[in-house]
Amino acid sequence: MNRKNSGFTALELTITVAIVAVIASISMPPFLQWNRARRLEGAVVNLTADLEMAKIRAIRENAFVVVNFGSNSYTIFVDTGDGVGGPPNWNQDSGEQQILNREMPAGVLIDTGSLSFPLNSDKMRFNGRGIPPDLISPEIIPVANTVKNRQVSINRLGYINVQ
Repeated sequence: MNRKNSGFTALELTITVAIVAVIASISMPPFLQWNRARRLEGAVVNLTADLEMAKIRAIRENAFVVVNFGSNSYTIFVDTGDGVGGPPNWNQDSGEQQILNREMPAGVLIDTGSLSFPLNSDKMRFNGRGIPPDLISPEIIPVANTVKNRQVSINRLGYINVQ
């Protein structure tokens, strides 16, 4: 048997692995940055679509629909009252329908510390006309990760815009 044709030598294998490692170290950081940016963009698109859906659901149900923001998730529910015939109370009581509970992608956060909704700093709502009745001026919902920041704004008439 001829040893020359039996496979790779240890030196050839080491050089090949070293070349692959150098190429990976050059290409991985831009790929990871691109991946983080895409996760942020996807989260902003989902948040915008979910806010539009909450507005439409409020019109359809002719009821208040509340969006409750957390740092890494948000919940949308129909606020029909306190369960004993009282007025809407911003809380999801038993019997109130949860429409959506969405987790943000890994590394993407909502800056709840800078939310400043007038009545509840981390909650907003749409009424049966699709208008956020508690807003006095446009409100900003900051969404960020380590790569960039985006802002979703809502004005007094319920217009949702990405900045």
